[in-house]
Amino acid sequence: MSRSDPWYEGEPFGAFWEKGYRDATVSTMGGPNHDIVQILPLLPARARVLDLGCGEGRNAFYLATRGCRVTAVDRSAAGIDKLRELAGRVGVPLEGMVGDLNDYTVEGTWDLIMAHGVIDYLDNATWRGLLRDVKAATVPGGINAYTCMLFTDRYPAPREFGAAGFKHSVAPGELRAFYEDWDLVRHDRYVKWDQHPGIPIHCHPVDKVVARRPDRSVGPPVYVREPVPCGEGYLPDGIFERIDMGLPAEELVARCGNPDVVDTVTMDGIQVGVGSERAVDGYLLSLWYYGRSVMYVVNGRVWGRAHYESQPMRVRVERRA
Repeated sequence: MSRSDPWYEGEPFGAFWEKGYRDATVSTMGGPNHDIVQILPLLPARARVLDLGCGEGRNAFYLATRGCRVTAVDRSAAGIDKLRELAGRVGVPLEGMVGDLNDYTVEGTWDLIMAHGVIDYLDNATWRGLLRDVKAATVPGGINAYTCMLFTDRYPAPREFGAAGFKHSVAPGELRAFYEDWDLVRHDRYVKWDQHPGIPIHCHPVDKVVARRPDRSVGPPVYVREPVPCGEGYLPDGIFERIDMGLPAEELVARCGNPDVVDTVTMDGIQVGVGSERAVDGYLLSLWYYGRSVMYVVNGRVWGRAHYESQPMRVRVERRA
């Protein structure tokens, strides 16, 4: 590696996240996804959960603390070690496994299988084969949840994604079409900016799909999707782009005014944190909507910002299956 090559090209897999995974004091990817928190009530008690490409396990650990029986898989030994250490330290039962999804075999049956930010590192034939197995291993009424990235000419992939083997293998609408025979719980399209250890703020053009395998025994879906009652506009670029990670909430109000809507998700107990906090005792995530511009405020500070292309949605449970 020459002096001009970025540091992360010397990391395992050329992956920028490995530096953070090795550091026991930081959270590399942030805390649990709010959509995972929203779909938890759709799952049965002691749900069987498989997290593919779990990283440090932010979603896997959250669900394990809620009584789910979780198996978390990632090719990063550092990420799995970090997750196992946290789970063991606080006494949360959870199985962490090192495994490469390029040749991973899905065994058993599951109530939830999720893969966030990982299938686009597989080639198209590989992820389609994997997801066929995922669908077959999901129980009737079970959930599959994905986040993938669709980089464009306007929002090109930063160099660190290419170094880590990003394949650009998911086309717009392809993942949603793959689940056309299932009930669509949500489909979100947005561009999110955030930051990771050793990497400046970068963007993720996100395509998020959450789908439920139909179950004739329980009738129609038990959830309700409703639009967030925010406006259609966006914050001016000159304001939006100057919102740095770690900005206190009171400074956000001083710069942008009061938001149209605030949705808050409370996660009690030890959770994977954000930024310089590996774990926190209580994780309070608020989504501040300025029209379709969204600020992710965690424990009183901004740790992400996004522009939504799709209408922002909420998912809530109307009744249990």
